[in-house]
Amino acid sequence: MAFWTLYKRELNSYFQSAVAYIVLFVSALAQGLLFWWLTGQIRDANYKDQSVMQIFFNFPLLWMILFIQVPLITMRVFSEEFKLGTIEMLLTAPVTEWDVVLAKFFGSLTFFLVLWLPIVLDLTALQLFSNPEPPIYWSQIGMTALTITLVGGFYVSLGIFSSVLTKNQIIAGALCFVFIFGVFCISLQKWVAHLDSATLDRISYVSLLEHIQNAVLGIYDSRPVVLYVSVTAFMLLLTKSILEGRRLRS
Repeated sequence: MAFWTLYKRELNSYFQSAVAYIVLFVSALAQGLLFWWLTGQIRDANYKDQSVMQIFFNFPLLWMILFIQVPLITMRVFSEEFKLGTIEMLLTAPVTEWDVVLAKFFGSLTFFLVLWLPIVLDLTALQLFSNPEPPIYWSQIGMTALTITLVGGFYVSLGIFSSVLTKNQIIAGALCFVFIFGVFCISLQKWVAHLDSATLDRISYVSLLEHIQNAVLGIYDSRPVVLYVSVTAFMLLLTKSILEGRRLRS
């Protein structure tokens, strides 16, 4: 019961913030422009080896939007509570640290997924106005949606962890950006460095770009699922431990 109350409080706070609507508008604009540009390039080149969906989601620039989205929506999660002094009231209420952490995590993750809904409109428009209509492969759509959710959950957990470390929202956002950028750079090592096969295998295991490549082909691989669930749970556990320490000190 406490979790649902806190979850609704957290989610409602996004829709009461001007920053959230700005992030939503900018995300939708960036995704729409990128989709429009790529479909134009595909049409002009008469490219038929891959579907629009495969090309769109495999484009690295698309995923760099995460560098802006996640820090902006998570930097205030705990930092604002610390700054306003409401964290003491929250921690003395009849709720557990897990209630607080999970409510904030799922509230942030829900809004993160809202930021990606405009892509559904883009793909729907492509389906309606293309002649002939491109085929729909539900396995590709389902695996891509699952991967975005898992990646989003991990990155959001990094953002929440960053926010619990400081009272300053700007510092929290900067820390989150550094963490996400560092993780993303691992995916790029395959193309920018000469590495042995064993190292390439390890990079493939944690590479966002390779996970997306498999997802848009409709290929189910349990390794990314285990990876993202594990590291997300670990980051939430760290966040809960820090929050618990604050409660004991107060």
